[in-house]
Amino acid sequence: MNQLTASIVTILVITLFISPRKFFIVPFLIVMCFLPSDQRITLVGLDFSASRILVVAGALRLWLQGEVRIIKWNRFDKLLLSWAFVGAVVYIIQWGDTQSFIYKCGTLFDIIGMYFLFRQAIRGWPDILFVFKVLAVCSFVLLPFVAYEWVTGRNPFDILGKATTYVRSGHYRCNASFGTPILFGLFWVGILPFFVALALTERRKYIYWAAAAASVFIVFATASSTPIVTLMLVILLLPMFHYRKYGKQAVMALCGSVIALHIIMTPPVWHLMARVDVVVGSTGWYRYHLIDQAIKHFAQWALLGTRSTENWVIPSYRAFTDICNQYILEGVRGGLVTMILFIAVVGMAVRTTWRCSLKSVSRQQQWLAWSICVSILGHCIAFWGVAYFGHIMIFVYFTFAMVGTNYGIDSLMLNSIKAKNATHFNCEISNI
Repeated sequence: MNQLTASIVTILVITLFISPRKFFIVPFLIVMCFLPSDQRITLVGLDFSASRILVVAGALRLWLQGEVRIIKWNRFDKLLLSWAFVGAVVYIIQWGDTQSFIYKCGTLFDIIGMYFLFRQAIRGWPDILFVFKVLAVCSFVLLPFVAYEWVTGRNPFDILGKATTYVRSGHYRCNASFGTPILFGLFWVGILPFFVALALTERRKYIYWAAAAASVFIVFATASSTPIVTLMLVILLLPMFHYRKYGKQAVMALCGSVIALHIIMTPPVWHLMARVDVVVGSTGWYRYHLIDQAIKHFAQWALLGTRSTENWVIPSYRAFTDICNQYILEGVRGGLVTMILFIAVVGMAVRTTWRCSLKSVSRQQQWLAWSICVSILGHCIAFWGVAYFGHIMIFVYFTFAMVGTNYGIDSLMLNSIKAKNATHFNCEISNI
């Protein structure tokens, strides 16, 4: 970790200790938006990135100041933990060495540590609202840096760590502090629904519309097909707020359409990915072949995953070296069970936030719940074209923490309805 980045991390750790509880997540947001993910401190063979350092500091702060609250673990929490632990155990069994054990311990530290801290920090809708107000400010701060990179091809974040600008077909692909342009674009696609929700429900609408416009510019500045396609689909999903009560019917219609296309088309339905060419130089065909080869080599990875995919040969490529599909990566690292658990986590997240958008009291809460649902659906789409890593995972864990909180709210509302119905029924019995 270079001196400037180390100094910033030190300031963030101090801020984490002395700031009010309301600002607890702000240091994580700053790391997520502005610090390169390659910066880390190595102690006794263990890597401590800026986010991991903040996890340790955050846990100490909660413990020392007596702010730890008892969380009643709900079904979503348990499912998320099951996915994390099963994936770790299968991966360790697959490799059977000390290095894999250390690697998965680090992964579990990230998932459980960040999820636990964010669940502690998010105690209601005001906390969620505050986070995205801060992210709106972050978008304004980041915008001139991305514009500079887009025009000059020079990444201003290289003074903080490894941050270079990629070029493809003569176009600069901005990625700021992120490892790749694709993940940088998807990060802001995931945040966009919240800016739109706030623009439609808050008084100072112009601030959030400006933040939404900044996010759109950043996405196009990445010059990457996956973020741009995901952005288009997210924009189409947001107006469906007014028709969200027909969510089940929409899912059934979509599944039926996919099955019908698979039957009608000569190649498999996932061959449609090969035709995606939004940006010059897109590799949609690579995504198609990856899915095709994963299906053909199902027996190789289904039980305990696989150590290598070198035999998944495709034309023009000697071997698969990049598993750019989150669903397949879950299977390659943790087998079919881990893949199913991951899909179950994402599916329950969508279902929970969709239900909350129907049951929340205020219009703003309904929009915020819907924006979480749309954001997760955006990730579901993006998972077909990229595997997540680095700082975008902080946002994913934060999103899951919002879902865990909403699942609790949804359960409380259902229990309240059941209690009222039971009281009404008992009154009728007594009257009889």
